[in-house]
Amino acid sequence: MLPVTAAFAPLPQQKSASERVGDRLRDLIAAGNLAAGEKLPSENELARAMQVSRPVVREALRGLSMMGIVESRQGGGCYVTDLSASRLMSPLSFYLQLRDYSTEELFRARSLIDGGLAADAARNGDEFQKGRLMEMAVLGHDLSVDPVGFRVMDAQFHDLISAMAGNGFLHSVSQSLYSLAIELRRRASKMPGVTAQSARDHQAIAKAIAAGDADAAQMAMLAHVEHIRTTTLQAAELEGPGP
Repeated sequence: MLPVTAAFAPLPQQKSASERVGDRLRDLIAAGNLAAGEKLPSENELARAMQVSRPVVREALRGLSMMGIVESRQGGGCYVTDLSASRLMSPLSFYLQLRDYSTEELFRARSLIDGGLAADAARNGDEFQKGRLMEMAVLGHDLSVDPVGFRVMDAQFHDLISAMAGNGFLHSVSQSLYSLAIELRRRASKMPGVTAQSARDHQAIAKAIAAGDADAAQMAMLAHVEHIRTTTLQAAELEGPGP
């Protein structure tokens, strides 16, 4: 059996050396030559195999670490991470937070993604998850006079729906979108009637998902996102962008 370093051939010259090293390592991980949790060859071994210097390898590994692909562990050595969706989506979450997206763009994205997730939750959620979602919907009515408590429950409600859908990638995207414009949502939740409307929306969504009705779940979620969009824009107009 060939040693693992045999997979690291000399690199092409189109990109910077560290980019080429990073590309090669990503390709090997994507192809399964380096599995989740597996230890990488040492920096010296990688440098010799790909005919680059150790600082170049170190820079490439640092970039892969920032992307959530590899990690250094106590005791020495660099390892492939668990490659979970939440870990790999972290750079995208940060990128989305840096961009100055409009509220309309954000809620258009939420309509497309959250509506589909609600439909898939109706198809894929198990009975325990559906029961838990109904409990949250009932709790929402009690919390409609407590904006802070309602926001905590609301985050859990939407997180559970996206988890029930069974798509880790979209789950992470949905969480990222939810976190955007959160300050405006805090303001909107203090407006009269907003949390009560959301509680009614949650009940309609939970009932459709519990019944396994994907179309009804999607329509209920779209109505909910539209209500959120409207009140968020109203909060922005009434109170301005804030400090």
